[in-house]
Amino acid sequence: MKLAFSILGLAMALPVSAATSVVNLNGGFNTVAGPGTLSAAGGLATSFGTTTSFGISDVGGVAREVLSFPAVASASQGLAFVHGSTSPTTTGYSLLMDVFFPTIPNYLSLAQLDNTGDGDVFGRSSGAIGISGDYVGTAFTNNAWHRVVLTIDLPTTTLTAFVNGTEINNYASISLDRYDISDPSFLLFGDEDGETAAGYLSQFAFIDRPLSASEVLALGGVSAAPVPEPTSALLLMLAAAGGLARRRR
Repeated sequence: MKLAFSILGLAMALPVSAATSVVNLNGGFNTVAGPGTLSAAGGLATSFGTTTSFGISDVGGVAREVLSFPAVASASQGLAFVHGSTSPTTTGYSLLMDVFFPTIPNYLSLAQLDNTGDGDVFGRSSGAIGISGDYVGTAFTNNAWHRVVLTIDLPTTTLTAFVNGTEINNYASISLDRYDISDPSFLLFGDEDGETAAGYLSQFAFIDRPLSASEVLALGGVSAAPVPEPTSALLLMLAAAGGLARRRR
């Protein structure tokens, strides 16, 4: 058990990277780590309330405050995130969102990254996530909380989508000028022609590098607990595995 507790202690001691931003939607747009900020853009009429008051499922089994947002009505609307980092233009980045959509239409924009109007990553009513005709997976379902992680690896021009820690799509031919987020901000759920839907957001995180599959697995599914720094999450998972192995002996 000493090894497990040592790893656990190391994980808890690791600082959150200055380039990792975490926004909690508990009663407001609360940046709890990093330089990034999130806000409603283009007059989007958002509101805060509890999962109970909105009549939706609790977050990880816990009733808590979340953000409610409508379907966007124009290309300028969405949730604007100012990332405060320069390295994503060369290395890539990751987006994490804990989301709930009562209804998922045929196409649902998850992120509009290049500020030109059309969404750049879409969910589908089939449960798939992707772009440019490449839509794979069935795990992104309506009327349930999901932790969606999107990793964009610019050197390999790869977009990978995960739902609740599991990879569902890997698209290996993204356009660099569409995904390099050279602008200081981008829109969540933005689109120019109505391929959006009303939904709820509990947490959002931005990491200025593409996470590995093991890091995303360690982050797991939706939780009421704050999103940990990814490397810390991986060490926590290893610590738990180490403790379980010792108990089995």
